[in-house]
Amino acid sequence: MGIVRELEGVGPIRTTNASQDLDCETAALLRAAMRPLFSNAASWEGLADILKEKGYRLAFQNGRLCITDRTTGERVCGIRFLGFELDDLVERMGRPIVVARGGQADGDLLLTRPVAGSA
Repeated sequence: MGIVRELEGVGPIRTTNASQDLDCETAALLRAAMRPLFSNAASWEGLADILKEKGYRLAFQNGRLCITDRTTGERVCGIRFLGFELDDLVERMGRPIVVARGGQADGDLLLTRPVAGSA
């Protein structure tokens, strides 16, 4: 979810961290919509399924767990923006299965454990 703003005489300003650039009303709505999904999730798989239905997914970007747009991969917000800590979610739902990608502490969450010996 990239945000592009038009300012008079300046042209588009592209933001890299959408959650920091949201106005307070949009931020409040995002929190109100997303917090219950995380609060009520019993498993990483269940949370990922619900987010998928809404057009989002979970991913690590620069070592932080984030909600990203499912189609573009753009960061929407981090879980701290919603008021959650990864340690608390791990305590409740167990450790997520993460596959590293790239060289910047990025990774994707897997919904099922890989089978040994499969490529």
